[in-house]
Amino acid sequence: MLKLLLVCACVDIGFGLGFADPHDRSHAWIEGFAIFLAVFIVVFVGSYNDYKKEDQFFKLYALDQEGKFVTCLRNGNEEQVHIGDIVVGDLVAIKAGMDVPVDGLVVKSSGVLANESAMTGESDELKKEAFALCMNRLREKEADLGGKKGGPHDVTSPVLLSGTQISTGEGWFIALVVGKHSCDGKIKAKLEQNSEEMTPLQVKLEQIGEDLGKMGMYAAVFTLHILLLRFFIEKFVQRSMNLYGYEPDWPSDKHNLKQYFVEWLSYLLVAVAIIVVAVPEGLPLAVMITLAYSVRKMLQDQNFVKKLASCEIMGGANNICSDKTGTLTMNQMTVTNVYVGVDKPIKVNDATYSWKDYLSNDRHQELFNQAIACNTQGSAEHSSATEQAMLKMMKKLGADVDQIRKTHIPEPYIRFQFTSKRKRMSTVINKCGQTEHGHDARCHMKGAAEIVLECCSSYLNESGQRVPLNDGIKQEFLNVITLYASQSLRTISFAYKDLKAGEGGPNHDIINDGDYLYEIEKGGYTLVGIIGIKDVIRKEVPEAVALCQKAGITVRMVTGDNLITAKAIAKECGILNDELLNKPDSVMEGPEFYKRMGGLICRTCKNMSPCSCGPKEVKEGVLNLEAFKSIHKNLRVLARSRPEDKYLLVTGLKELGDVVAVTGDGTNDAPALKKADVGFAMGITGTEIAKHAAAIIIMDDNFASIVKACMWGRNIYDNIRKFLQFQITVSLVALFTAFIGSVVLKDSPLQPIQLLWVNLIIDSLAALALATEPPKIELLDRPPQGRDEYIISRKMLKQIVGMALYMVAIMYAICFAGEYFFPEPDVEYRFDRPDVPYVYPGRHYDWDGTPLFKKFEKEKGSSRQLSNVFNIFVVMAIFNILNARIINDDKNIFKGLLNNNVFCFVFLFIGIGQGIIVEFGSSAMKISEGGLHGYHWLIAVVLGFTTWILSFFLKLLPETICPQFGKQNNKTDDEGSAHGSALRKQNSSLRGKLRGSFRNHSKQGSLRQQNSDQRANSHKKQQSVQNSAPVEKELK
Repeated sequence: MLKLLLVCACVDIGFGLGFADPHDRSHAWIEGFAIFLAVFIVVFVGSYNDYKKEDQFFKLYALDQEGKFVTCLRNGNEEQVHIGDIVVGDLVAIKAGMDVPVDGLVVKSSGVLANESAMTGESDELKKEAFALCMNRLREKEADLGGKKGGPHDVTSPVLLSGTQISTGEGWFIALVVGKHSCDGKIKAKLEQNSEEMTPLQVKLEQIGEDLGKMGMYAAVFTLHILLLRFFIEKFVQRSMNLYGYEPDWPSDKHNLKQYFVEWLSYLLVAVAIIVVAVPEGLPLAVMITLAYSVRKMLQDQNFVKKLASCEIMGGANNICSDKTGTLTMNQMTVTNVYVGVDKPIKVNDATYSWKDYLSNDRHQELFNQAIACNTQGSAEHSSATEQAMLKMMKKLGADVDQIRKTHIPEPYIRFQFTSKRKRMSTVINKCGQTEHGHDARCHMKGAAEIVLECCSSYLNESGQRVPLNDGIKQEFLNVITLYASQSLRTISFAYKDLKAGEGGPNHDIINDGDYLYEIEKGGYTLVGIIGIKDVIRKEVPEAVALCQKAGITVRMVTGDNLITAKAIAKECGILNDELLNKPDSVMEGPEFYKRMGGLICRTCKNMSPCSCGPKEVKEGVLNLEAFKSIHKNLRVLARSRPEDKYLLVTGLKELGDVVAVTGDGTNDAPALKKADVGFAMGITGTEIAKHAAAIIIMDDNFASIVKACMWGRNIYDNIRKFLQFQITVSLVALFTAFIGSVVLKDSPLQPIQLLWVNLIIDSLAALALATEPPKIELLDRPPQGRDEYIISRKMLKQIVGMALYMVAIMYAICFAGEYFFPEPDVEYRFDRPDVPYVYPGRHYDWDGTPLFKKFEKEKGSSRQLSNVFNIFVVMAIFNILNARIINDDKNIFKGLLNNNVFCFVFLFIGIGQGIIVEFGSSAMKISEGGLHGYHWLIAVVLGFTTWILSFFLKLLPETICPQFGKQNNKTDDEGSAHGSALRKQNSSLRGKLRGSFRNHSKQGSLRQQNSDQRANSHKKQQSVQNSAPVEKELK
């Protein structure tokens, strides 16, 4: 579109300066220059926004990279080396909390635990030991299994992957793979392969631009032919036959030929003007304004937009493929349940609770304090995820961990470390006061719930009394452990044993070398209690998921966790319900899914992906697309998922025409983030590669921000449609007026400079007014627009056609018959008809070509009649801006008007500007000298008001009277949302309460808490509906 405008501008300036009348030559360049200016503004605004976003992102990136140094051993000395300068063979120090910069092998380890969730999606931490030790254990394991393969983590791994984190421990590793060949580097290379695609809105706008351009082209060609035919008839046929008294006027010399050539070029200029009128010049600017405005507002909603196009794409998103760890969950293990004879769920998000809320006696409190503080290592910030959960719980409960450790842990202390084989950890403490055996030493044990339970012969009941553990009570504890496991909780039991004098000394016999079980751990323990730990879901997730489903968006969870855990988390989030669980393929494992799909194939070369095609040629698709079509309708959870499984899922959904958003925070999410239509990366927990790959960064890691982005996306789409409704109406009226006027009268009633004001100034200002309409919560009540859905809806078409026909009728009536009914109060403008109270014919030529106002033009300037045509056209267009605010059949065009100050200002500014150019523009704007009479202004305003009345009656007509262009969005609720339709119906009453308070951010916290309490007492079947309320209130 911009290229066409540039061509039109060049042609307009060239013809204008070369062939304009001498008295018009000083103004001939203005229209072409204004088109150049409009294109420049569009390009500048877009480039500036892109620059600012990229500059802001790279500043954050540079700040993040500034301190990326590690300790390397070079030439026998420890040196600080930037991560970009690490080479193969470097010995790199392992420290707790560090991000692993390159791939390598551990050569020395002391309690190293690595969190590989960013790469694999699994939240469990993996122990890393020296390469030589791991190889020895591998050989022993293979010998025990007789050559059979064991589980993936039966033997500890010495491999460190770039992009992962070290949770605890220290040691050294040797760098083996750096740069583009490392895990990080391969993912970055994958991101570079994905070429940019046109967004759905860009495709639709290109289509509408082509349609309007073709219409203008056809009209221009037809006009040119008609004018040339009329010229030939007038100059040759009529005059040669002496019709109507014309004298023969054959081109007898070069002078006449030059005149004819100039007149032919003027016809060509008319045709070019018609094309310019038809092309929606203001559309690129409208798109850019609404995107720039939305980007700024979305940043206030914690959505940092890197790619402008991603804003509008979210308006059509009908699928969200979300990572679990760090996205749906907090990526922080948290204690959620305590069992001390009675199950007591902890209010995870309540910062006011204390031990007394869950442990009713001092004995339990004392023993839990000792067990957690003394039988852990590290801190709440730097330790294993499980221990962090326990230590953070103590911190919230007000216990002083450091003081308890100073009091009870002797130096040197005796501790039996946790291993994957032992599944327990024991620590001997002292200064415990008078114990059972009269000694102040005590051994605390924690570990896998069922393992610790086997070592117990007694337990503390709810009142803190020590009671023998019989089989019945033991079974109750086992039932609790099973219950917690079904809720995806990791169960940890705590037990203690008071030691006799001399027991628990420095020498400890191992009674089972294979299990590393020490004599002191053999038995005789008292069970204190059981806690349940899990990676808790973010508190806003169920609400956000419910809103997504109500909005017709399918949420799918893709995780590296096992099937049971994934299913439990999905149910808790609201992604899965009982109905879906009973359907086939609602929950699948990644490898099985990939196998059934057959992998990825390049549609271009027909080879399996990755192929040899370049980034621009490659076109990936699912090999077994029919199987994918069958599975994707019910699929909600993909467990044990690998990066290639997630990538295949996104590719398949896009191939079916869905608009896909992907959320993630890990390095392993990057290819899918890049492949998706919109990739969301977490700003706090997200890795650098994930942020680079994403189109939008969620600054607060809040899943509900995706719902806000969706609402802004739909608002962008609607704002552009509003502008289209306005501009197409204006363009059609101007087009037909110029077309008919040029054909019939040999000149357009609307002069080029006037069309410039209409097309470039009014349209641009209208773009500013309509593009800044704020979003409304009702946008989430409808399903997303389809990728192939035509941007002009039936309701819009009804308004466009009806309003254009009405305005064209008014224009034609005044232009061709105004001298018979349109009043002219000023006698001086009646010219040679002083007794006729109507405007003097302002047309240059009559129907038969006889000059009318042409004979007065040089002396009197522009005509009153055509000045009124222009003024009434613009005034009606200004009033129609209010009609364009509503693209559905809502009758109230003033709804929410005062909430948009920009619209009110622009509306007044355009009105005042029109008054100024009409009253003072005169020769520059081809307006009659002295402007217009007040009576004329009154008529223009009354006619403007009639557009509101007409719009009201047009809304009463059924939309079926208009044809349906493009493809309709025929996605069913089963495909787009499992129960979106029901949610929309059930939320109708809720929307009534929410309407009109979108900006009430100050009440977010209290509203969320009120609704959280309501949800706790609500029926299960209503959970998804009620969960949507707090986020809806936050969106307001």
